[in-house]
Amino acid sequence: MRNFIAKLIPFILLGIAIVAFGFGLVLLTYLLFFGAIIGLIMFFIAWIKERFFPSKHLIKPRHTIKRGRTIDHDMK
Repeated sequence: MRNFIAKLIPFILLGIAIVAFGFGLVLLTYLLFFGAIIGLIMFFIAWIKERFFPSKHLIKPRHTIKRGRTIDHDMK
């Protein structure tokens, strides 16, 4: 009987590992699914807010055009 149980233990552990792996995949799938839904909801709320209530601050360009004379020279 002990010999039978000793041969059966690796298969039981393999079955538990397969079930744990499957459960982990299902849990990850639900996490990604609900994360995508929550992200889309937050995106649409921000989009609607910006569409109906635009921000008052205008974004200034980082680079300003400098007017004047440019002198090129070789630095030796």
